[in-house]
Amino acid sequence: MKKLLIQMLKFFGISGIGWLMDFTIYNLLSLKFTNLSVNNMLSSLVGVTFVFVYSTRKTFIQKAGGIDLKLKFVIYIVYQIVLILLMSYILSCINDQILEMLTSDSLRHLSAMFAKILITPITMILNFIVIKQLIERL
Repeated sequence: MKKLLIQMLKFFGISGIGWLMDFTIYNLLSLKFTNLSVNNMLSSLVGVTFVFVYSTRKTFIQKAGGIDLKLKFVIYIVYQIVLILLMSYILSCINDQILEMLTSDSLRHLSAMFAKILITPITMILNFIVIKQLIERL
């Protein structure tokens, strides 16, 4: 249990850095482009690549005799593409709901940022589960 807790803390720390990269790129893109789904896809791929590279080195122990790390990266990216597509759709729906609720123009321009913050815990937990299984079990 202690090992799992330490792994989670390390992973969430690394993921936090990846999220900051993702979040910064996402918000910069959102200033210029209105398609939040595309913005999220592009920014997320940067963040998840960073997280995979560093968490496989610093957090998880690769299974001896398992499949090659490069193949695990390909599997993780395919998983991420599916997750990013799903989360991008959810992100757009959440953003629409936030825009309906906000009446202040000064806050409406922050709706994309609020939506991204709301979906982050879900993606972090899912990513921990998947990458742990991928690296340590396959």
